[in-house]
Amino acid sequence: MAKYILKYGRDDRVKFISHLDFVRCFHRAVRRSALNFEFSQGFNPHPVMTIAQPMPVGVTSECEYMKVGFVTELDADAIVRELNRAMPPGFMFYAAHKLEAKEIDLTKISRAEYIVEIECEKPCDVSMLMAQEELIVPKKTKSGIKDSDIRPHIFVVEDMGFKDGIQTVKMIVSCGSAYNLKPQTVVEAMAKYCDGFTFTFTASHRRRMMIDDKNVL
Repeated sequence: MAKYILKYGRDDRVKFISHLDFVRCFHRAVRRSALNFEFSQGFNPHPVMTIAQPMPVGVTSECEYMKVGFVTELDADAIVRELNRAMPPGFMFYAAHKLEAKEIDLTKISRAEYIVEIECEKPCDVSMLMAQEELIVPKKTKSGIKDSDIRPHIFVVEDMGFKDGIQTVKMIVSCGSAYNLKPQTVVEAMAKYCDGFTFTFTASHRRRMMIDDKNVL
């Protein structure tokens, strides 16, 4: 058996597809492909796969990762070409990396970088946000919606410009099994803590996922 990390993403055409729907879509693509994936045993075999961090609904991305297994070692470029042929429009595979032992542990992903476009009349002075010692906002948890201090989980919020009623912001926030912070929650904190800032719409794109401060691939 040979283990690989696959890097993939999705665009606006499929950004409202749920995580479970993506998994079903990938299963069908695996069966359409000519690749010799490793399958589970039992009554209902399915490709053995581990997805690093499910994409939030409504978010586009260019940096998703999954670990899969193949019966034999394959050419990385051939894997990418065949998956792109089998997947529906809107999804794109960028790279395949053969794993040597446990050189990449997807469970250790801890940060993500987003580019967020915010529709607003007046841009937020993000320095006001980052100057706060606490940022208390409602956050959905397993036990319901609770007030949470998200400030320790925001590492970067950078204003990238304001044009035609759209403020573009770069964010680096916690992402992973320990704590996952959605960019929409950060924008809600901006509306609460930045004087005179209100928003009507956001569009988020996940550009990088990191283990500490290093890219996964």
